Amino acid sequence: MKKAIVTGSTGFIGRFVVRELVRQGVQVYAMVWPDASHASVLPESVKPFICSLSDIKKIPSIIEDRDIDAVFHIAWQGVSDSDARCQEVQIQNLVSTLDLIDAMHEMDIGTIIGCGSLHEVEALVEMEQDKVVNNLGLYYKGAKTAAHWMGKAKAGSYGIRFFWPLINTYGEEERSARLLNTIIRKIFKGESPGLSAGEQYYDFVHVSDVAHALYLIAEKGVDGTNYTIGSGGAKPLKEFLMVVGAVANRMNGGTKIPLEFGKITSNVISLPKETFDVAKLSRDTGFVPTVSFEDGVERTARWIQQNG
Repeated sequence: MKKAIVTGSTGFIGRFVVRELVRQGVQVYAMVWPDASHASVLPESVKPFICSLSDIKKIPSIIEDRDIDAVFHIAWQGVSDSDARCQEVQIQNLVSTLDLIDAMHEMDIGTIIGCGSLHEVEALVEMEQDKVVNNLGLYYKGAKTAAHWMGKAKAGSYGIRFFWPLINTYGEEERSARLLNTIIRKIFKGESPGLSAGEQYYDFVHVSDVAHALYLIAEKGVDGTNYTIGSGGAKPLKEFLMVVGAVANRMNGGTKIPLEFGKITSNVISLPKETFDVAKLSRDTGFVPTVSFEDGVERTARWIQQNG
């Protein structure tokens, strides 16, 4: 792989993907939002271009190069904020993914690597249950699932290699209100985070390892394979969160803030341990994570301390 396009290049995962590709000697075309307010975070060798998600079909007229090998589709609006529950936003995410594959076909780009989410699997479990569902967070999960399935079908019809690995990442430079960030920030404020009992299996993988895994999948992945990017050490969620609490309390000093396990009982989805299996990823690409969970949490907490 010599050249690649990265959408969402200035976002949390996108920044790390861009850095990984540059480190690997790949020429990067980086899509940035029309205000271009974060373009300064990109390495000098990167070629930024301005485009919104709704205009993604225009990429063939924006980029003249027809010798591009892959697209890393990281851009997605509304992951954990109110937009995650906005139907218009999530439908636009789906449409943009399909428009992007059309644009790739026009440009003769042979590989697309998206960012799936373990929330997709959780959504399937929740929706299969015989119960009333009123969790509008399923808009995000459902749109991710639809983009995965419909994108895979469209890419396959064009002969484009398609990958949508499931991930649950964390790390420094993320400003969202996702679980690990929320726990760390609450402890730093002296507040006890309310949590589920934490008995369900889970896994986390540091964002730098995710970026490297995405690069390896683009290079070595077997077309159509459903990969999961993880640490290979799935275990009950509570065990991960106790590490987060210990690290945050140690770094915060003062009175130890307890984690309130069992306070949240709604929308708790349990997935089988095999959901987190990374055997296919290791077999096909040789991926081995390099950042331990405790080290990754320390890096994340230190960044939050310094950046608020």
